[in-house]
Amino acid sequence: MTSRLPFLQTSSLPSLSEQDAADTQSPARGKAMRANLLQKLRPPPLVHAWDFWHDRQDRKKSGAETDPDASSYEDRLVKLATVTDVREFWEVLNNFDVTALPLRDSIHLFHKGIKPVWEDPRNVRGGAWTFRVPKEKAAEFWKEICMMAIGEQLQEAVKSKRTTFIDDICGISLSVRFTSMLVTIWNRDAEHKTGIDNILQTVLERLPPDLVLKDSAYYYKRHSEHAGFKAPGAEVVGGGAEGDEGGDAA
Repeated sequence: MTSRLPFLQTSSLPSLSEQDAADTQSPARGKAMRANLLQKLRPPPLVHAWDFWHDRQDRKKSGAETDPDASSYEDRLVKLATVTDVREFWEVLNNFDVTALPLRDSIHLFHKGIKPVWEDPRNVRGGAWTFRVPKEKAAEFWKEICMMAIGEQLQEAVKSKRTTFIDDICGISLSVRFTSMLVTIWNRDAEHKTGIDNILQTVLERLPPDLVLKDSAYYYKRHSEHAGFKAPGAEVVGGGAEGDEGGDAA
């Protein structure tokens, strides 16, 4: 007995109208479908846009070689990227090896529009928590703090019902020292004790147990208490996360 293969009957199907044919072949329709698809596949946007900055110790502006006074801390800063969604954030973080940073260099992640200098208008009345992290743990510690920042957990810590001079998380930094790396969390209002305490509590609660530091390894300090701080209106010659953190020369 010979078996018969099934076949698809197409002779009685209605023909495609000229308008329908034109619609399926339209470049505009294709672009609209692609745009719609990309929108649906777009990575989750961040609440704030953030800037990655690099501070290189030996970077100087043109002319500073012959005139040392012409150079300032801001001349060493270079903006690496602006991130607005989760994908962009991980693309930068995964392609920047903080363990390869030279001594005294720093990497910063700040709200867009805020420079990582103490004298920036958004920073001038604030301060920062500094965590002295062993170098072998620094990359993981930095990643955890970055995620707390872009995930708004740090901002939630300083949230209050105040309507004037609202406290904000301005940014975070990592700076290379001889025996450790300094990870700092900058907030806008150094007078906001509750917010400052909440930042520390948030960090200690959210860090994996193996990254939690001993009490003597972290402290809070106002930007204005640093030796290199320049009051508003004065020439800025050296005020940033690099700072004057002595005692790490061993």
